[in-house]
Amino acid sequence: MDAPGSSLLVTSFRRTALYGRVLWASAPAHSSAALALAAGSAAVATGGILATGQLVGALHQAIAEGASPATETVWFWLLLTAAALVASPILTSATAALAQAISARYLRTFHDMAMDAGTAPHGVAHLEDPDFAGRLDAVISATREWDFTAGIELTWSIVRTRLTGLGSLLVLMTWRWWAPLVVTSSYVLLSRVFSWWVSRQHDDILDVSGDERRRAAYLRGLLTGAGPAKEVRLFGLAGWLLERYSTTWRHAMSLVWRNRHRGLGMVMMAAAGMLAANGLVLALLALDASAGVVSLAAIVTLVQAILALEAFGPLGDEQMALGRSTAATWELVRLRTQLGLRELPDPFDETPPQASSPGPGIPSTAADIELRDVTFTYPAQEMPTFTRLSLTVPAGQALAVVGENGAGKSTLIKLLCGLYAPDSGTVRIGGGDPAADDSVRRRIGVIFQDFVRYKSSLRWNVGLISSAPQVDDSAMAKALEDAGGSELLERLENGWDTILSPEFTGGTDLSGGQWQRVALARALAAVASGAGIIVLDEPTAALDVRAEAALFDRFLEVTDGMTTLLVSHRLSSVRHADRIIVIGEDTIGRGRIVEDGTHGQLMAANGAYARMFSLQARRFAAAGAGWPDEGEQMAADAGQVSTQ
Repeated sequence: MDAPGSSLLVTSFRRTALYGRVLWASAPAHSSAALALAAGSAAVATGGILATGQLVGALHQAIAEGASPATETVWFWLLLTAAALVASPILTSATAALAQAISARYLRTFHDMAMDAGTAPHGVAHLEDPDFAGRLDAVISATREWDFTAGIELTWSIVRTRLTGLGSLLVLMTWRWWAPLVVTSSYVLLSRVFSWWVSRQHDDILDVSGDERRRAAYLRGLLTGAGPAKEVRLFGLAGWLLERYSTTWRHAMSLVWRNRHRGLGMVMMAAAGMLAANGLVLALLALDASAGVVSLAAIVTLVQAILALEAFGPLGDEQMALGRSTAATWELVRLRTQLGLRELPDPFDETPPQASSPGPGIPSTAADIELRDVTFTYPAQEMPTFTRLSLTVPAGQALAVVGENGAGKSTLIKLLCGLYAPDSGTVRIGGGDPAADDSVRRRIGVIFQDFVRYKSSLRWNVGLISSAPQVDDSAMAKALEDAGGSELLERLENGWDTILSPEFTGGTDLSGGQWQRVALARALAAVASGAGIIVLDEPTAALDVRAEAALFDRFLEVTDGMTTLLVSHRLSSVRHADRIIVIGEDTIGRGRIVEDGTHGQLMAANGAYARMFSLQARRFAAAGAGWPDEGEQMAADAGQVSTQ
């Protein structure tokens, strides 16, 4: 938030200048035309002031002299006045039409800048930072408010008004050069102070109350959304949620309401100065009129011009709306510079985004993995998740990663994908750095535990990772079959083109297990587009134990020769991996490899892995899981441990 005082005018100018740069970059041709129309409209308005004054003077002279040549003068100024009155709304309408087109282009540029802030950084740390995420969400939400778009469209009305004021200033300077400067200065000061005060209010909305407004929006969604409606009614949550929403929203807005009183004293002082300046100049004109120094035509013209100097002052709703637009633009640029991005994208073009996978011709060769002395700490935490972690995975090896909840299994996957950069140490995929090189990161096909269920076609949900031409329907069908979802394709009425969302006409939803098979098919389809590493980060929680174990075994079979990472809390599902590592804590710190070996070796070692495996075996046996093959094997393995 910007401070008042000496920086007031500088900050206001910088905001306006930045807004103007984005406006010009969004629609240079349209903006040039709108500026020309606004200037023409201001000239017409100034001409109307002059013509009206001369018309009144000519009428007075014609009445005093009777039928005379003065009558012709009256008709001349009457026609000019009428022309000004007709031309003004025509020019205003044309400017408004251009403003609509400029607004659409500005919104596109603004959204491009916002999306760039969300996606341009190589990792996701900024999106998981609550402060940054809240500010970015507030900026994007601002575009859905009516005053944001209105501010863009009213820009040219404000320009026309200001230019009309400039014309009036020039008219008044023919009377006494200093008088209009005094009035104009008072209006400019009031306008700048008012703009600063308005900007502070919008800053509070975007910055101070961002988190609270997001909480309120979430609670409102629970009250009005279709998804949570069943539980809200079943558990009688409506009253409680409504009270929480009301309290949260009032708390968020109370910050804004309270801050509105700050700075009002400066606005009142500036308003008092403006009234004094106007009173002084009008009194001076009255003295000149009483002394006969100025004519009736001049009096009418000068009074209109003095009143028109209001154009340099606050413009009410127009300026409030423009303040919303400039504040949102200013905050968005602050977010971009915080990320190290350019203030404005360069160039403003429609270059298509980079493909999400290696291009055609990239062979599906396995890649090796190497982590060397990696230390990583989440921004909001003090204790590191990993402490000098080192791991080497040869190309083509199937590695399983296990450990207690919170040990860092999913964080390891994020580091391998380049979504985070380590605090120290190195992460390499096939010799390249995934945190710095997109081509390296795109060699990884990964399905996270919280994978996204895209509200699009089955074809898109399976093939989105794989954009290479060779990934056709047959390749995706093979991937879906290997993921155990062949019957899904047969059941869907429109096959690959079925929309996987009941929110759309002809769409349908899937069960949790079906969705997980679709997600697994994505990872398998990535192989055809050049992925060198396939990662499954606990994406099978909705499957029963036996189905998960069978699916993992099938996955290891179809990815034979590829480098694969399996993360699962069900140890029976990953025991057939070539190698298993256990992440835990040792004397050096957290996030360390405390055990490393095959399933048999780790069971024989009778360590952390063996204890976890035995506990799960007893739990499943006690529950009567009904999967004899897996149960007998786990019981046998657990029995071997107990006899050692």
